[in-house]
Amino acid sequence: MGTKTLSMNKKNHIKEIERTHLTDSDRCGDAPESVSMDNSKKAGSSRKKLSCLLAAAAGLAGAAALFLGTRRRNSVPEMNERRVPEGQTDFQDRDHLIYCPESNLNRRLLPLESAINMRDLGGYTGTDGRKTKWNKLYRSEELAHLSRFDQDQLSDLGIDYIFDFRDEKKAANLPDFIPEGAVYENIPILKGIKGNYKTLDYDDPDAIDGYMRNLYDYQVRSTAQAFARILHILADEPDAKIMFHCTNGKDRTGFMAALLLLLAGVPEETIISDYTLTNLTFDEAFKTLGTIMAENFGEEAGVTRDRLRDFFGVKPEWLNIQLDFIRSAGGIDAYLLNNTDLTAGDLKRIRSNITESEPVKYDL
Repeated sequence: MGTKTLSMNKKNHIKEIERTHLTDSDRCGDAPESVSMDNSKKAGSSRKKLSCLLAAAAGLAGAAALFLGTRRRNSVPEMNERRVPEGQTDFQDRDHLIYCPESNLNRRLLPLESAINMRDLGGYTGTDGRKTKWNKLYRSEELAHLSRFDQDQLSDLGIDYIFDFRDEKKAANLPDFIPEGAVYENIPILKGIKGNYKTLDYDDPDAIDGYMRNLYDYQVRSTAQAFARILHILADEPDAKIMFHCTNGKDRTGFMAALLLLLAGVPEETIISDYTLTNLTFDEAFKTLGTIMAENFGEEAGVTRDRLRDFFGVKPEWLNIQLDFIRSAGGIDAYLLNNTDLTAGDLKRIRSNITESEPVKYDL
């Protein structure tokens, strides 16, 4: 994929992210049992964690630079230009953008021109040290605005299935780009949810948080069978490559990603870390999509973009609503067996199909 020259403000933004986050790069748990580093020699176990953290740190600046530098959207402002309104959430602080040794941004982020939140779910260590496969499971935002360059890159991935979690009307009005040979399916996850974001009291500072908590609770209690459609494909077709998305690629998509990583045996701390990587895109999502959303209210509503700010990031406590529920249900297997038509045999095949057959050893 091509690269473009980074402007100085992007470089400064990336350096500030490094300074404020990499010192805590092991916050999602201990270093994994494996990491791949080129031109390295095998070393003793005492060096494993240090080497893994160094690998994560070394790759962050270049990966984030590539990710930010290959898009045609407006440049990311410098950190000192990022004005977080008083009392509002900073979605790029260390509590909301959590890196871990397996973040591996240089491989995880797909540096496209007109899509900002497309990621590979490979490389996370799960049960028995087996990692999730690369180039197998992709999470994304909607695919309606891809440039020709992006379309070519997406086609090169060889994806077999694209699952669209948006409602039917939005999927019809803003149709996805579908690569040749891929099967498209619309699964409107929030079809039965009550409430509407347009009816919220935006004078209430907790209105959006309450709305989002209800959305996450609804998903985990009421939509497991809808998500099972994707899981059946992964159980029945060992070689299938899938991409799933909603509008912004964060809430409905985040729950699907969590289900897959839980099935693979990935620790919850790492799952939360992956979930928060969406906040890398907060500034651009808020500026672009926030403006569109505010315009949709109409001037007479008096709802400005700043009042909609919290719709465009993710909070770990939102995903924890779902993780807590699944844990209280007896774990991911019990949750799926009791809420879907999946069988124990299906779950076993899914684990086998989405993870490497053997643990990947350290190569230091």
